[in-house]
Amino acid sequence: MTSQAPTGFMDAQSVRPEAMNPQAKRFLTRLTAVTAGGMFIDGYVFAVIGVTIALQTFQSELGVTPFWLGMISSSTLIGIFVGAFLFGWLTDRFGRRPLFVADLALFTGAAILLFFVQEPWQMFALGIALGLAVGADYAIGTPLLSEFSPRASRGRLGSTLQIAWNVGYMIAFLIGYLITTANPDAWRWVLLSAAVPAIICLIARHGLPESPRWLMSKGRTDEAKAVLMRLGWTLESGDFHAETGEHTRVSALFARGQLSRTVFVCAFWLCLVIPYFAIIFFQTAVYEALGVSNAILTALLGTIVVVAGASLGTFLVDRIGRRKLLIVPFWIMAAALVTVIFEQVLPAPVIVICFFAYLFSYGVASVLCGVYPMELFPTAIRTTGVGFASSISRIGSAIGTFAFPLVLAWNVPVAMAIMAGVCVIGAIVSQLFAPETTGRSLTDVATGALRAR
Repeated sequence: MTSQAPTGFMDAQSVRPEAMNPQAKRFLTRLTAVTAGGMFIDGYVFAVIGVTIALQTFQSELGVTPFWLGMISSSTLIGIFVGAFLFGWLTDRFGRRPLFVADLALFTGAAILLFFVQEPWQMFALGIALGLAVGADYAIGTPLLSEFSPRASRGRLGSTLQIAWNVGYMIAFLIGYLITTANPDAWRWVLLSAAVPAIICLIARHGLPESPRWLMSKGRTDEAKAVLMRLGWTLESGDFHAETGEHTRVSALFARGQLSRTVFVCAFWLCLVIPYFAIIFFQTAVYEALGVSNAILTALLGTIVVVAGASLGTFLVDRIGRRKLLIVPFWIMAAALVTVIFEQVLPAPVIVICFFAYLFSYGVASVLCGVYPMELFPTAIRTTGVGFASSISRIGSAIGTFAFPLVLAWNVPVAMAIMAGVCVIGAIVSQLFAPETTGRSLTDVATGALRAR
């Protein structure tokens, strides 16, 4: 590679991303925004469903039983399990651009239909449809952004997506809380509100180009050159020229040399999100079980704490590296949840502080979900790999979300001990296997030798 690229998008080791030509910079800003929009929508829909199913008016009007309450709360995660892997594979075969729009069209339609639900099974079915779309966006959006990003800012740009998720959750939680507090019968409007950001983002995604890396991986070099030319880049910009033609095969995820990467991504992602989704989906119930007054306000503050943690993680990811940013927060999360086990002998403020320490540390580490998976799979199977890892993490989250309230109702310390144990497993896995990928080109990281250090 050369640092003399005539287009202004020079090798990111020698030039900061601000040195890109204005056209390239505008495009990267737009792509980051519309990709973050998908994550915002994901967080938003989780919150509005969580707020809605907690309402007695919703449960009474639809006749929701404890069984259906668990099924509805897990439906989006189940949909993500199917959608992430399926659409990830389809995207590696047929391209990023068409499916990046189709998934939001599906989400918008399902969000509108939520307004008209009359039975619990309809809420469950639409939750799965929403999950299919969200899972597809996980598998498509972040890999697409990483395929355009210069190496010096790849971590930062991917990390901003996790902030968007938490901001979406926080805003939706607040909107849902305010609306349903004023009028509990307005829960249908809370659900319908998820369609608004989806429509805006769907319109904004119109006209995006195909990924040059994907085109190169399919041997369509002339088309890749044309896309780059429209952006003022060339194949020599970054490391686009290093992409080689490969076939998309699911079995490649488990081939020699790739299997360890696949297992690591699945393991750290699974251990990171199982406790988080279980706790945050029922965090008001957690705080009530711990005897905290004004549990809803405390839960909202907890979400703000996660955003603060993700913001710090975004600031640090390209400065201190991926490995430290994953290992240290995992151990802090485990210690915080272990402390909560002794909630009967500790004062409530201490317990809340421990929960906030857990949420802040999760926020810091969560940014790696938008970075590591995109780096550790080659272009030909990148969205397949990201989709597969996302599917594994979400089915674990679905199980945790379904089982956690049952264990919580039975025994709070046991519920916290289980979640702390998951964090310990994540910390050990990361300590042993997390590679340092900071500062390396996407092609080099995805295909070169890696080691934990």
